[in-house]
Amino acid sequence: MKHFIKRLAGFSLGPILGAAISFILFPIFINLLPVGEYGRAGGFQSLLVQLPTFIYLGLDQAYTREFNHHEDKKYLIQQAMLPSLAMGALVTLVMSFFARPIAQWSLGNGDYYYIVIASMGWVIITIIERFVQLHIRMEERALEYSLFTLSIKIGIFIATLGLIFLGFRDFRVVIYGLLLGTILADSILFYRYRYLLDFRGYNFDSTLIRQLFAFGLPIMMAVSLSALLNLMDIIFLQSCSDFRNLGIYKAGSQLAAILGIMKTAFTSFWIPTAYRWYHEERDIKHYAYISDLILMFMSLIYFGLLLLKYPITFVLNPSREYLELMYIVGLLAFPHLMYTLSETTTLGIVFSKRTGYNVVVSLLSLIVSATLNGLLTPTFGYRGAAVASSVAYFVFYLARTYFSWRTGFYFSQVKQLSVATLMLIAGIMNLYERPSIVLWTALFAVVALVIQIPTFKTTYQIYQAPDEWDFT
Repeated sequence: MKHFIKRLAGFSLGPILGAAISFILFPIFINLLPVGEYGRAGGFQSLLVQLPTFIYLGLDQAYTREFNHHEDKKYLIQQAMLPSLAMGALVTLVMSFFARPIAQWSLGNGDYYYIVIASMGWVIITIIERFVQLHIRMEERALEYSLFTLSIKIGIFIATLGLIFLGFRDFRVVIYGLLLGTILADSILFYRYRYLLDFRGYNFDSTLIRQLFAFGLPIMMAVSLSALLNLMDIIFLQSCSDFRNLGIYKAGSQLAAILGIMKTAFTSFWIPTAYRWYHEERDIKHYAYISDLILMFMSLIYFGLLLLKYPITFVLNPSREYLELMYIVGLLAFPHLMYTLSETTTLGIVFSKRTGYNVVVSLLSLIVSATLNGLLTPTFGYRGAAVASSVAYFVFYLARTYFSWRTGFYFSQVKQLSVATLMLIAGIMNLYERPSIVLWTALFAVVALVIQIPTFKTTYQIYQAPDEWDFT
């Protein structure tokens, strides 16, 4: 277990420190920018960061699948990367041609078309970054992976502060900070791994690329649907509401990202570990315990956010302009929990290569999100979008778990379902100011802990008899 925790800590270092930097920037932004300006920046940023997901064509996932089957890592990464770069170049041309109407819809002013064009350079750089980072992760070089992840956050932090000192006081400080900071950090990453990016002598391997596409395209469909799921609330707020509601929603998302830290850290470490455990035929009890442990830690953080939502919000934003974000912080943290839990239950789909199930999972979740957003967001604004996102991710977790069970990979989900239901209800209860809401939330938290007593007992058993478990 010590080895497991040590490796998890190695992969977690970068995301945790990076999140700390983001949390330093967060109060700067919400105290510097009006809610509407932050909404304008946050909406565009959300759309931008999801765009590469569609461009990878599933080849990033196929690359991780083939990584351990190829000795020549440079050859493999170049075969996987080049089609994505070609797609990125095509998307750049299309987006540049329609830059003005895109800017009008996303930023509220077509005169900002140049921001759309500049952002496409960020997309190309991010594609390269993705494959190089996967190379580091699949080699399980935890500390190096964390350091490069951290360097991107540091780059964004430095660039943003520089822009503030130069006098920027509108939404552009957020977007320009992202663009310039990423370029600054990735220049170091690309120099360090320049041998992987040396395409001299490159030969197009049609057989390998067909093999990569055969695995990657079904995943691309699922991942693209998942990206749309992540964007659905932003799209509806952008189209059916205003920048103020979008600003509150994005600010709430940033605060809820405290659970996103754990999600990013865990998934970065878990995927290569789970593949290795599968090939080593580890007992199912190991997967079940990790799932229970994740539930325990994340539920504690979740209820902590709900119980401390007012003092946290007030400390971050004394002017109270963003005070309403406290009503949705729980529901916006909930999707992070559901996604992370589903990573421990969906392994049957991955191991059996039944990637078509991923498409069904994402499609079901997307339908739920679109339906609820259509019904709730135009009337309830950021509150409606938060409910839609939470319920959609609950369905996402249920569907992933069900289809994984269909492949033969399953362990008891009684604790997960019970605690998740309590958290979802508690989050909805906190949408408005209610009498005794703190007492009700505390009661739900206590019940959730009681349900998880078996996890504490198992942890003690592992401590008493570590030889019966193998978490290496």
